[in-house]
Amino acid sequence: MNVLSHVRPGDEMAATRIYCEALIQKLRPFFGTADAAAEFLAPHLRHDRGVCAVIDGRLVGIAGYRLDGHGLFEPKWRHFRERFSLMGTAIRVAGLALLDKEEDEDVLPMDGIAVRQGARGAGVGSALLAEIVAMARRAGKRAVRLDVVDTNPRAKALYLRCGFVEEGRRRLDLLRPVFGFASVTTMRHYLTDAAGSA
Repeated sequence: MNVLSHVRPGDEMAATRIYCEALIQKLRPFFGTADAAAEFLAPHLRHDRGVCAVIDGRLVGIAGYRLDGHGLFEPKWRHFRERFSLMGTAIRVAGLALLDKEEDEDVLPMDGIAVRQGARGAGVGSALLAEIVAMARRAGKRAVRLDVVDTNPRAKALYLRCGFVEEGRRRLDLLRPVFGFASVTTMRHYLTDAAGSA
């Protein structure tokens, strides 16, 4: 397995499809299906905000992150308006903003991690997380942050194995019927100990 620090040119749709299939529970309220989400998002993928796993030349996983104000996908208002009504655009932009990760000086927020179904259980997720952690170190960050929904215990177990710890949980309450999950757990992987040493 090779882990790349970027998305290869030509892999935009493959990477986006893997991402959308894995995160469809969050994306369904805005796009309906993984195919529709991938079709819309692929043209707006930033190659330099995703790390990828490749086996035998085939893309099998992607992990996105936010750095210097840019994330894995960056569609603008006008791109939504080309596809959706004004009301539909407003709802999607506002709803997707709820999923955005805030960036701060010391923490690298992840934009999601996804592994092709046939490649799960082969260490792809662990390899992607290791590369994200390495990238955070190179960027001078002190921690990596991600969110995991309560309906994905397998992902949470992976994060715990890879050194992430639970930081807190927020309930969705009124938004539960929209997204289909009740709570989100924030997890962090600290790159330094309390004394600040590596």
